[in-house]
Amino acid sequence: MEPIDEEPESAPTVISIDTPAVKPEPGAANAPSTSTQEIDYVAWDAAIVTAITSLPEADLKSRSQQFISKHPTALSTFRSTISSTSLAIPLASFQQHPTYLLRFLLAEWRDEELKQFRTDLSLIITKALERIVATQKWRSGDDECWELFKHKDMDDMYANFTHPEEKEEFIHKWFFQGFYGVDKSGHPVHYELLPNSYHEEYMTPLIIRRILNNEKTLRERVPRYNPPPGSATQEQLANPKLGVTWILDARKISMWVVPQVYKTMTGMISYSNKYTSAHYPEQGYRAYVVNLGSVLVSLYNVAIKIMPAQTQRTTNCYGGREVLDEVVEGDLPGMFGKGGYKNVEGLSADEKRRQWEMGDAGPWIQVEA
Repeated sequence: MEPIDEEPESAPTVISIDTPAVKPEPGAANAPSTSTQEIDYVAWDAAIVTAITSLPEADLKSRSQQFISKHPTALSTFRSTISSTSLAIPLASFQQHPTYLLRFLLAEWRDEELKQFRTDLSLIITKALERIVATQKWRSGDDECWELFKHKDMDDMYANFTHPEEKEEFIHKWFFQGFYGVDKSGHPVHYELLPNSYHEEYMTPLIIRRILNNEKTLRERVPRYNPPPGSATQEQLANPKLGVTWILDARKISMWVVPQVYKTMTGMISYSNKYTSAHYPEQGYRAYVVNLGSVLVSLYNVAIKIMPAQTQRTTNCYGGREVLDEVVEGDLPGMFGKGGYKNVEGLSADEKRRQWEMGDAGPWIQVEA
């Protein structure tokens, strides 16, 4: 591909997209209701670029802002390149969102082998396009994982994943995971209570949950926090929210259970490298590992040095939980709040209902009216 010096001319991309509307009434489905409107994505790209490039250099703090300020034609050029590329399946409406394209561009901005940022936009776009092509092939059902997951493709799994109720309850307590509210920067928060045991038979449904929550983030959470021009403020356009704040609570972990935890987390990391990192790039905004205790904090600080550079830059660990009061906007789930240390049962009935009403529940969770 020839070097890219200026923004190419292209016709506006106008696509029908489902956008969140009002909160749903209980008993319908686990998601906010939607309304269909026409979105001019080329205009949206331009609005984001204009908002970011108008910021003073000192205010360019996020990776999205820094990337766009250096490569203001990246979004429009990447969109145009994708439109002329053969894909296994077309991009869905939520994949047309500017932040979706930004994910793949940001994932290739830094060359981790050379430990430096790439400056050649054509190279960044070429590598990002390779990712998009591979992702659409995977989403279409062309991968061995779909036989393991027992679904034909991503849309099928997203719409139809179910699990026996008694097994659901066990997984909920064994390895609690769930979205609940936002942090003070407006990013959705994903809580996890790390397990103290290993159960091989539950690893596959656990992995499916992680993928489905990533999928729901793309389909519903990101559009909710990134409204289009006309609805968005300049601040929202200038600060695209791509990722999620992760809170990992290690209160159940001690030196005695480290081998079991190691097996569980090794399995999760293996899945992450194969699916999440490849097909859901830039999912993490930042991460807080809490309630580690002094000994495990020391061990974690050693272990994190072998993790990817981006993980190291965005992850902090703490012996207690006090940092959560500074990070989270509004009420925390009771089990992660002050005095909730002994609670390992998950969310209360009221918290589950709020989680569902706000669109934070996983797409497989049903709540009775």
